[in-house]
Amino acid sequence: MLLSMVLFAFAMAPLGLLARREPRALVGWGLALLPFAIFVLLCTQIGTVVNQGPIVETLRWVPTMGLELRFTLDGLSLLFALIITGIGTLIVGYAGAYMEKDIGLGRFLVYLFLFMGAMLGVVLAGNVLTMFVFWELTSVTSYLLIGYKHEYPDARRGAQHSLLITGFGGLALLVGLLMLGAAAKQVGVLAEQAYNLDAIIAAGRQIVATDLYGPAMAFVFLGAFTKSAQFPFHFWLPGAMQAPTPASAFLHSATMVKAGVYLLARLAPGMGDTPLWNYTLVTVGGFTFAFGAFVAFRQYDIKALLAYSTLSQLGGLILMIGLGGKYGAEALVTLILAHALYKSALFMTAGIIDHETGTRDLNRLGGLRKLMPRTMVIVGIALLSQMGIPIMFGFVAKEWALKAALESDLAAPWPLLGLAAILIAAVGYIIAAWRFFKNAFLGKPHPDVLQHHVHDPKVAMLISPAVPAFLSLLLPLGLPWVSTFLSPAASAVYGHDFTFELYLYGGVNQALLFSLAAIGVGVLLATQERRLAAHRIIASVSGAKLFDRLVEGILAFATGLARTIQSGRLRTYILYTIFAYFVIVGIPFVIYGLGDVRSIQDNSPYFYEVVVVSLIPVGIIATITARSRLGAIIAVSMIGAMVALIFVLFSAADLALTQLLIEVLSTVFLLFLFSVMPSRFRNFSPAWVRWRDAVIAVAFGILMSGLVLAGATTNLFQSIAPYYLEQSVPGGKGANVVNVILVDFRSFDTLGEIVVLFVALISIFGLLRFRKQRSDVRSSGRERLTILPGEAGVLVGNGMDEGVERAAVPSSQKQEKST
Repeated sequence: MLLSMVLFAFAMAPLGLLARREPRALVGWGLALLPFAIFVLLCTQIGTVVNQGPIVETLRWVPTMGLELRFTLDGLSLLFALIITGIGTLIVGYAGAYMEKDIGLGRFLVYLFLFMGAMLGVVLAGNVLTMFVFWELTSVTSYLLIGYKHEYPDARRGAQHSLLITGFGGLALLVGLLMLGAAAKQVGVLAEQAYNLDAIIAAGRQIVATDLYGPAMAFVFLGAFTKSAQFPFHFWLPGAMQAPTPASAFLHSATMVKAGVYLLARLAPGMGDTPLWNYTLVTVGGFTFAFGAFVAFRQYDIKALLAYSTLSQLGGLILMIGLGGKYGAEALVTLILAHALYKSALFMTAGIIDHETGTRDLNRLGGLRKLMPRTMVIVGIALLSQMGIPIMFGFVAKEWALKAALESDLAAPWPLLGLAAILIAAVGYIIAAWRFFKNAFLGKPHPDVLQHHVHDPKVAMLISPAVPAFLSLLLPLGLPWVSTFLSPAASAVYGHDFTFELYLYGGVNQALLFSLAAIGVGVLLATQERRLAAHRIIASVSGAKLFDRLVEGILAFATGLARTIQSGRLRTYILYTIFAYFVIVGIPFVIYGLGDVRSIQDNSPYFYEVVVVSLIPVGIIATITARSRLGAIIAVSMIGAMVALIFVLFSAADLALTQLLIEVLSTVFLLFLFSVMPSRFRNFSPAWVRWRDAVIAVAFGILMSGLVLAGATTNLFQSIAPYYLEQSVPGGKGANVVNVILVDFRSFDTLGEIVVLFVALISIFGLLRFRKQRSDVRSSGRERLTILPGEAGVLVGNGMDEGVERAAVPSSQKQEKST
């Protein structure tokens, strides 16, 4: 069932193209029934998860490598899956109405459905390697969504930042997950189960005691922090607001940005409750919590304001995981639900305001209370929940967050720091909410607003933000049911089954007093929001600009390095390759030696073996000293023939045939090639260059000989050759061991070689076509195109159109530049 849900989500993607037809709003809501079907199916499993426990499905793939499709539906994954499909249903319907006039709506929904499937895979995966695959898919599909309006530079820039930051974090996460799997094997977990989440969590206390725990957690933290936009990786999230509003509402309120939170929450029972875990998460999460709220109320763009408040809330979720304990788990799942509801509503209403007025700039709005009264009500309810005002579900979530800090078992001053971050964020949310509501709906309409026929949108667009907004108002009326639903999710985070009860009013206590105090201070400061927004307490340092400069520096360095290395001379390429070998292989030889050379058996060779081996250096000398190209070809062919004969002497008939085939093809190719070249060689290199090349060649030969000796005298692992011999017939169904190795045991290697050859073929074909285009240009009388060394890479790096414009400059202009 779980795998079917994920596959069905991906299967929805092609159906998104139906949205190209009119009326798009109606088609959008029709397509919304697809994720709604998954949502309903998940709802039918609530009773099973609450009363009977997790649902686990396993599909074995390569169990010896720990690769299997394992999916788990417990309280935590159920909460996230319901948010993904529930909010996703509303977003799809909203997108159809919001983008009704956009002919690219079908393409957008394809990306959205693919992203939805990837997110479902992340939260349902019970194997960390499976989770990683879906994790990376979310990065790719979110890149497509953020860069949907690719004709705009800001959209391309935001998508690039998102992909680079989350992609970098994904690589770090992979390292961390592999280290966790290795640590699990180290403490006795079976190899086929070492990458299962439940096995890692069950062995968590033993893994914590290993040397791999610290490095593994560092990489996992890096992956989670980049995905969930934690400081200092936060800047990609505001930049991603260039995405269409439906994408922003889905990605940045309910799904993608919470993937890092989900990962940490999932690992918390096994990897948590250590100083490294608690102090790192409290520090990073607490700072991001307070920082995001402070920056949010200084924004004039509505989506930017919501983006910074979102990264602030993400920091709060990380903080709850760091504080730990039952209250931390309870607060986490409550905040996740509350934030998904009010923030998705706010993002969608921000899109409605932009759709109707043509702007999101709060300085150019005002007076919308009379023009858009229904929208104002929805925004007001959602903002009240974000502010944590009593009677709203956001108030309940804030109350539990305060309890998590007040009841934390961490040593001082960490709970106090967490409490301070919560209070600062609570005050900041009130100021930001008031700034949004006052500038958009109160006062007099801005002249720019009066130029548009502003009114509330159609029900098809308004219903999507109305549902989560009113749920934020109505859920406090059903807190017993909500508590029953959230208890399994909190238990999954805490690591032990327990139940808890949410309440709207639990008497006068510390949490309530702190909450009311934050509201009072927030209301007081909200009256001075313009002065606070103008006051530059934090220097205006743009993380996005710093990142851009870093990327530009890397590209400049790469360009300079490429122009140095990619000189167009084969000799240069070989020299760099040999140098790399000397560094990678030669240094270990110097440090560790060649091994016990005396252990090699001293079997006296036969006379014919000596003759065959002696002819190889004779052929090498003949090749070097040959004056004619034909003589050099014959000498090289003799070397290959002697190597093939050695294979025959040692009973490697297949290798001998392969070697002979290569030699025949190479000889024929060289004969055709040299037939159009001068018949004799000419020396253009100075004597010192030839001597240098000779020394390098001899040294490289000695190095490779040493490598062979080291391989013959060092037994780091048990030889796999007997296994191939034993399993060739029963396992590979073939008596020819070499063939069985190539097509069965090491088939992926063979496939990789085929792919390399295919890529080389495509590259050569592309170069030949480019040469033909140059010939056509030359024959048409236009100036000859010259590609400077080091500039050809631009053709691949920036696309053909831009690359030709930059690299293929008429040679006359290049000569002018050179002078």
